[in-house]
Amino acid sequence: MNNLADRQYEGQGNDQKYEPLKDENGEEFPDIPRKKEPYIASKNLAEAVNDALYLRRPLLLEGEPGCGKTRLAYSIAYELGYPLKECYIRSTSRAEELLYTYDNIRRLYDLQEYKFIQSQLEEKQINNSPELTDAIERKKYVELGKLGEAIKLSAERDIPSVVLVDEIDKADIDFPNDLLLVLDRLQFEIKEVKDWKYDALRGEEREARKDFLPLIIITSNQEKELPKAFLRRCLFYYVDFPNEVDLRKIVVNHFKQDISPLFEVALNKFVELRGKISWRKKPSTGEFINWLRLLERRWQNEAITGEELNNTKLSQLPFLHTLVKNQSDRNAIEQLI
Repeated sequence: MNNLADRQYEGQGNDQKYEPLKDENGEEFPDIPRKKEPYIASKNLAEAVNDALYLRRPLLLEGEPGCGKTRLAYSIAYELGYPLKECYIRSTSRAEELLYTYDNIRRLYDLQEYKFIQSQLEEKQINNSPELTDAIERKKYVELGKLGEAIKLSAERDIPSVVLVDEIDKADIDFPNDLLLVLDRLQFEIKEVKDWKYDALRGEEREARKDFLPLIIITSNQEKELPKAFLRRCLFYYVDFPNEVDLRKIVVNHFKQDISPLFEVALNKFVELRGKISWRKKPSTGEFINWLRLLERRWQNEAITGEELNNTKLSQLPFLHTLVKNQSDRNAIEQLI
């Protein structure tokens, strides 16, 4: 715990550099990623992450789908040994749900059942039991959301987390505005229960508490423009698709081996293919890795060599269905000479 201020993100797919954070019983938090994340971050991206760590301000990531925005949060949490809290946004998501939900329907059902049982007991002149009285306690109907869990960890245990708010642009336009105060104050109150609130700052300045505060990573595919007031509270970074050098590093980290002649040819073909047509949906890094896996399997069965792949036209590449996901792009590739 005493080295929280020293933890820095490198993002080169390395082994876990820092000891994972532990609870009061000496046990690692269950939501700390255990599996090594073979993520390769550019120098500028790693710097942006460390700036967000230092300031403890949200980091907003934009970039084309599949460029690695979401995986970055896993990589940060794994490398720093922080718990990871994942919030996946839908079109119907409300900002309050990231903090907590209150199950009114279940409580209403329990109250009705409670009143029925109570009436039966009164007929038999039996006093309330503790189990029945507990049925109307409001706290039992509260479930914290992932951002709420992170604020609680900071407030009660001085434990920082990585909070992923994924694809914020899917939500209603009011969603970012509803998050503004929470991002600023890192506190919330559960309205349904009197005097129940969490404050990660504990009434202190952000600078004094920054090492214990959650690091919030927000991703967007630019489907909607985010409000200016929201942007003012964030650091921003546009994640470019990995260049050829970084793609090689990603391949080495995923397959735990140097680039084979087959993979070298496949990498060149992939880069060429991405630049040849005007895509409706460009293939992502994950799709590239899946393509390599299928090529590797065929190579293991002695059904393809690097030379054969090199002599194959782009339109006739094997397993194109792993890279091309609509007929418009397929038609464009088939027209390549």
